Amino acid sequence: MRQIGLMGGSFNPIHLAHVHLAREALSGGYADEVIFLPTGNPPHKGAELAGRQERYEMTCLAVAGEARMSVSREEIDREGVIYTVDTLRTLHARMPDAQFVYLIGADTLLLLPTWRSIETVITLCGFLVCMRPGEDDAKAREAASLWRARGAQVAFMNAARMDISSTDIRRRLREGLPVKGMLDARVERYIRERGLYGTQGTDGTVGMKREKIMYKLKKELDAQRYTHTLGVEETARQMALLFGEDPQKAALAGLLHDCAKCMTLTQMVKAAKGVPLDPVMKESKALMHAVAGMCVAKNVYGVDDPDVLGAIRWHTTGHAGMTRLEKIIYLADMIEPSRKPYPGLEEIRALCWKGLDLAMHTALTMSLEHVVSQGKTLHPDTLAALQEYEHE
Repeated sequence: MRQIGLMGGSFNPIHLAHVHLAREALSGGYADEVIFLPTGNPPHKGAELAGRQERYEMTCLAVAGEARMSVSREEIDREGVIYTVDTLRTLHARMPDAQFVYLIGADTLLLLPTWRSIETVITLCGFLVCMRPGEDDAKAREAASLWRARGAQVAFMNAARMDISSTDIRRRLREGLPVKGMLDARVERYIRERGLYGTQGTDGTVGMKREKIMYKLKKELDAQRYTHTLGVEETARQMALLFGEDPQKAALAGLLHDCAKCMTLTQMVKAAKGVPLDPVMKESKALMHAVAGMCVAKNVYGVDDPDVLGAIRWHTTGHAGMTRLEKIIYLADMIEPSRKPYPGLEEIRALCWKGLDLAMHTALTMSLEHVVSQGKTLHPDTLAALQEYEHE
């Protein structure tokens, strides 16, 4: 039977000790996999709580690339106050062949009497306790004995201890103190870009607020293209979280990738004035809208981030040496949920969640086959991108 470790909490923010604890549980054989469960509306947290989506995205960034770790939206998407007993019931119904063990600190062990329906909780999961420096081991072990007497499964894990707390991190961020060695660098960047926990905020990628962008796009695009755009935005966001890319940049590029799609070809060429265009590009709306979209995103929507603009620019042809964000937008455009079925779609969808390069190679090969079947020539940039994979 699979042993699944659960890491629940507000993750406000998630820090290196959280991930360290999960690694230790996996390497020590206490769990076969660990699922992180950021909560949407925890009953014991106060005013310093970051938004649920922000905490979910930080958690995804923190575990991106970690073997046998994943992040669940089970509690993030639930309305009302979140209780562990409800989550455990749902997980048991979803994974009846699994045993669950909650990974907790000694402080949480001492707080178990405050959990709703704790007598039911202890029948649905066990507890794996990791101590923090300075905590009273004797007190924790006495509490564990009392819980075992009530039928609970409680074990202690021998693991190197990391003296890190989310409360201290928030204080240091508010006071402008360094947090190096406490947060994953991607999480710290995310916090500072968005101005969380009293930081100033440095994100200059969005010239307009999302609501204003959506309002304008809805007027510029037809209904089908607008639906497609929303699908690419969310797919790109999820792929970015999986592969350790900035989810806000990915979402913005996805949102604006087709902002010039409903222009006439003449309008597209005019919008891209000053950008070198090859003859093939000038005669194809399918290709030209990406270049025009880059210019419209910059000049109309106020986007000045070169990473976002590049992802919009190359989402139709690709090119040699694509960045990770460019690959994400190229692929998200192909696989978003509202895409009409085409040969190979499900294969590409499956590959996109396994690895970007394998998905890109397959997608570019399919593009070549499609263009050849129509008696056309593959754009030189696409060919260069494909050849790069062929020569690896």
